[in-house]
Amino acid sequence: MASVHIKRSHQLEHDRVHQEVEQLADKLASELSASYSWKGERLEFKRSGANGFIEIGDHELEIEIKLGMLLTPLKSTIETKINDYLDKALG
Repeated sequence: MASVHIKRSHQLEHDRVHQEVEQLADKLASELSASYSWKGERLEFKRSGANGFIEIGDHELEIEIKLGMLLTPLKSTIETKINDYLDKALG
């Protein structure tokens, strides 16, 4: 099982970060057929062969994704897409 772990600092207001995370979750849900739900400041998502979370802190964002065997070959692609999105969204 492979995992993707990303931590990013940000200087955005809480509502803006929440909105950007929601858009990222929508993108992941659409591209990976994942479902997600909020639990406080933590967005948890899952699909067959993958699960993880995005947690919003005051000045930091943490993403953890665990990939099953079938999705492991896509690890670098998934990580690159998330980092590209965060580069644009968080400035």
